Amino acid sequence: SPVSPCDVPSGYASVAPLLAALLDGLFEQPLMNTCIYPGPHSQQFSSEHYLPIALGRFAGMELLEDRICTRCNTELGNRVETQFLRAGPTGFFRWLAGIEGRNGLPPSPFYQGAGGTEPIYMVGKVPDWPFELLLELEPGTENVCPLRQIIFHHPLLGYRAVPILERFHEHPGKLQDYIREQGLQNAKAVHVFGTEEEIPWVQTLIERLGQQAPKEWTSINAQQQRIELIVSVTVTEPYFRAVAKIAFHYLLKIFPELTGLEREFDGIREFIWNGGQVSRYVIQRKDQFIANFKLGYRPTNWMHILAAERSGGRIKAYAQFFAGPNSLPPPYEVNLGRDPARIHTPPRRYAHEYVVLEAGANNCPKGVMRDAQPTTHILIPKKH
Repeated sequence: SPVSPCDVPSGYASVAPLLAALLDGLFEQPLMNTCIYPGPHSQQFSSEHYLPIALGRFAGMELLEDRICTRCNTELGNRVETQFLRAGPTGFFRWLAGIEGRNGLPPSPFYQGAGGTEPIYMVGKVPDWPFELLLELEPGTENVCPLRQIIFHHPLLGYRAVPILERFHEHPGKLQDYIREQGLQNAKAVHVFGTEEEIPWVQTLIERLGQQAPKEWTSINAQQQRIELIVSVTVTEPYFRAVAKIAFHYLLKIFPELTGLEREFDGIREFIWNGGQVSRYVIQRKDQFIANFKLGYRPTNWMHILAAERSGGRIKAYAQFFAGPNSLPPPYEVNLGRDPARIHTPPRRYAHEYVVLEAGANNCPKGVMRDAQPTTHILIPKKH
C-alpha cells in the first residue's frame, strides 16, 4: 500500500520524496496531448494510421493516439509520404498489387514522379520487335503494355525510346531538354505509341522538335507470354524518412509506455521532420529478417511486415513492404536510438504482419493484422 511521509521514521522522512520521484522515473507514463514534432501545432490530435492507409486497411490494427497533432500529421504526409507511396519501390509494388487509396488509384507512377523523383522506367524486349520498348503495368495485374512514347533512331546510338510524360503537357519544352540530356539531338522520330486521343498532342510535340510526326501510329498485337523486364526507380531522402516514421510510430504503438518525447529519440524525430544523414538511421538490408523467407518460403498474399526490438540498451525496428508470392523487396533496418528505460530489462521483441486480402475492393483495400510471434516466424538479425 502507498506510504506517506507520516508513516516513515523521522530520520528517513526526507528520503521519501526522492524515492517516489525515482519510482516515477522508472515507470514513465505517456504525456498525453503533447505532439512529438516541433510544429507549428494544432489543438486537435490525429488518430494516426502508423502504417499509411494507402498501403491497406487491416482488421485488428489499432490507431496511434495522442502522439501527433493534426497539423503535424498533414505536414509530414506532404513532406515524406507522398514520395514513399507514389514513387520508388513502394509506388511500383502498390501499382502491381492494385492497392487503392481513399480516392482510388494514385496517378500512374510510369508517367508521373512524386516528391521530386522521376517516374518509374520499365524496359522490355517484345518478341519480333527490333528494339526495346518502355512499358507500363496494368494496375493489379502482371500484364504490361507499351508506354506512351516516341521511338527515335540515332545514326550512332541506334533506337531509343523517349517517354511522353504528363509534365510535357504544361511544359512542352521539357521534351527538348530530355532529348538533349540523352544525346538524341540528331535522332529522327520513327515510331510513336499512343491512343487516338493523344495523337494531336504528341504530333505537336514532335513538330516543335522540327520534325514531321510518323504517319502511322504503332500498336502491338502480341500473344500473351512472359518477358524479362528491367525496372529503374529513383528515391531521395524523403522516402527513407517515411520508412523511419512508420518504424518509429509502430514502436510507440507496441510500447505504449514510451511517449516519443524522450531525449533518446531527439535524433530520429529530427531526421523524420527535417532530414539528415540517411545511413545513420535507415539501412536497406541485403539479407531477409524473416526466418521463413530465409528458408525459401514465400507469402501467399501481399503483406507488409513490421518488427521492433529493445535489446542491449538500443532500440531498432525492421520493415518490409509488399512481400508477395513472387517478390521479396529488400527490408529496412531503422536505428531509433538508445532505450530510455532506466533499468536493465531482458530483450523484448514484437513483430506483426499486415496481410492484404483484397487489393482494391470499393476503394477500401481489405486485410488483417496478425501477430508474427513467436520468433520462429520473425528472425531479428544478430549483432555483428
